[in-house]
Amino acid sequence: MYKNFIFFILILLTQLDACKSTVSSSLQNSNEMGMQNILNENYSGFEEEKYFLIRNQEDLNTFYGKINRTRKPGLVPPVVDFTQNMLLVWCGDSKTSNFVDLEINESGDSLIVHKLESKTKKQNNLIVSPFSIYKLRLSSKSLKIQQ
Repeated sequence: MYKNFIFFILILLTQLDACKSTVSSSLQNSNEMGMQNILNENYSGFEEEKYFLIRNQEDLNTFYGKINRTRKPGLVPPVVDFTQNMLLVWCGDSKTSNFVDLEINESGDSLIVHKLESKTKKQNNLIVSPFSIYKLRLSSKSLKIQQ
């Protein structure tokens, strides 16, 4: 009986470990500024590439209202402590089919955003306008995009 119990536990642990290894995460490593990708989705509703800094709950709710217009049920906004953090949102245009990886650097009175080659390749012929949301430490600096 004891051998059967141990055998069952070993099989259970092996199965749990195997399930974990097949799950891919959309979270990416933070860079030195503490930037963390918290969401990648396929449809933003924007037709042109845009970047937003969201520093309060009202702006976050407005953004989610725009992307949830055609979603039933809609996406739930993330819980963010806006006294310590802010969100950087990248929205791709309607010709973009891949998510973008961003790097951010501080320089004087601005945050400089660099687009990197995407690690998440997505090959399809669908018309999508993907977006990504990154969480950063709160800053009063302005946003500059460097291609």
